[in-house]
Amino acid sequence: MSFATALSGLQAASTNLQVTGNNIANSQTVGFKESRAEFADVYASSIGGVSKTQPGSGVKVTEVAQQFKDGTIDPTSNSLDLALSGNGFFVLADDVNLPDPANPTAPVDPSVPTSYTRNGAFKLDSSGNVVNSQGKYLLAFAANGTTVAEGFSVGVFRPLTIDTSQGLPNSTENINLALTINGGATAPTTTVFDPTNALSYNNTTSITTYDSQGNAHIASTYYVKTPVANVWDAYLFLDDYGITTGGQAVPPAAAGASTVSATVNTPGLPIPMSFTSSGLLSEVGTRAAAVISAATVTAGTTAVTDTTAASAAAAATAGGLYTAALAATALTQAQTASASAATLAADAAAVNSTLGAAAAALAATAKTAAATAATSAAAYATSAALVVDGGTGTTAAALAVIAAADAVTAKAAVVAYNTAVAAAAAGATQATKVDFGSIDLSLINPNISVDPMAFDIDFAKTAQTTATFSVNNSSQDGLPAGNLTGIDVDDAGVVFARYSNGGSKTLGQVALARFQSNQSLAKLGDTSWAKTSSSGAPIYGAAGDNNFGTIQSSALESSTVDLSAQLVKLIIAQQAYQANSQTITTEKTLVETILRA
Repeated sequence: MSFATALSGLQAASTNLQVTGNNIANSQTVGFKESRAEFADVYASSIGGVSKTQPGSGVKVTEVAQQFKDGTIDPTSNSLDLALSGNGFFVLADDVNLPDPANPTAPVDPSVPTSYTRNGAFKLDSSGNVVNSQGKYLLAFAANGTTVAEGFSVGVFRPLTIDTSQGLPNSTENINLALTINGGATAPTTTVFDPTNALSYNNTTSITTYDSQGNAHIASTYYVKTPVANVWDAYLFLDDYGITTGGQAVPPAAAGASTVSATVNTPGLPIPMSFTSSGLLSEVGTRAAAVISAATVTAGTTAVTDTTAASAAAAATAGGLYTAALAATALTQAQTASASAATLAADAAAVNSTLGAAAAALAATAKTAAATAATSAAAYATSAALVVDGGTGTTAAALAVIAAADAVTAKAAVVAYNTAVAAAAAGATQATKVDFGSIDLSLINPNISVDPMAFDIDFAKTAQTTATFSVNNSSQDGLPAGNLTGIDVDDAGVVFARYSNGGSKTLGQVALARFQSNQSLAKLGDTSWAKTSSSGAPIYGAAGDNNFGTIQSSALESSTVDLSAQLVKLIIAQQAYQANSQTITTEKTLVETILRA
């Protein structure tokens, strides 16, 4: 009967109207996916199949299929609003396993996903968990540490929880200094370094560092140009106490403990810095010390040679061999010897050691011996200038012999130091940073009880040029305590907590899921879906990876419904409904005509 055919058409048209109406009703629903009614014709069949003249039995609704295309991204002011562009769904759970407040460090079983959504309108509940408006938990992949570099455990689901407690402080572990040092600067007029005397150093920098409890400590570095070409000394002070490095770290072993000077403004041992002739930083630490010691040996050799020649010239003016010409020669040699000894003393003043007490003692001996040699050579030069006869020549000759002996002693002292430094430098790697192991802060401030500080100073991008001294970069990785100021989510779904101290903490990575057949998912309402056997098992991953879309924070994906198009479809569906109604009316008229016949 045509009644049945028309009735199926009415039912199909009614369903189409309902689907269209539902689309219109959800045109403002976040994450909603437009649906369409899909139809198929119906034919009566028998064992012989469908007759070629079979008119058909009407229509049926085969599926109400949602169209999983991307909606427009609308910006919001809530950082927990998340918009997903591309393939994937947010992963939700009805119940989750939360840490035990009495034992927060105990292991927690992973949570189990129960539904999936494109609606990224999330908020915090009273416990700091990120949930949707129905109270379902947003799941994230557990962080392996506190930084992105440590990665995430994909497949290990945890509820995304925002820790609103105070941000913990971080002790400084790395200091980076990129400087421009003026290679044309002159060495300080005061040769003994004193941080309270600006005439004993060329430049200084300071940076605030932090200990394990977030207490601030000022790390000041003073830079002194040495008499040796392209070599500088750096002195580190922490809260005005000189610090001496305990030596470079040789992994896996940590650096040796640093030494804190006993009194305020007393420097520790200097850190040598050597530059290439083109101004690039070459070495910092032990190998740079070898550059200084080698230059000192060269100066010592010259001083020995010149004072020996001066001694011979002076001897020629004594014992009745005096002549005016010989006296002039002796004076010239004396002046040369004095200049050589002064060079030796200046280079020895640059000698330092970061190798421990033994090498430091050798450095001190080298400096003392060089200073003695310079004094002796200067005394001989003064006497040589007074030579006018054999008697004064004899006096000068005696002083020349003393100067020559002192020069030999000085050279031996600097050779001994150089031997120790060269041996250490042979086993050291090239470095542009200095390690300061375990610094006992109670020696600086007895009123605090904190973990020892240990950090390195990296001068990697420091250069020596003709430009004036400048600080191009000064940074460190320590943090004081801070309060939560905001939440950031990047396009990979990594969630960061931002704190007032400038620090951040990785909380997790928003979990995403995708399916082989999105249209086979079960509709749960509340703009969420569940897996079915037809949809296939969920494939989990992170935004931007493995065919997953990207996440935008402070934004929401709007409904995919085109309201204008739906109004047109509504008119078409209405016409179809009316046409099928007319079929029934016509069939009724035919029946009445038959009954009246």
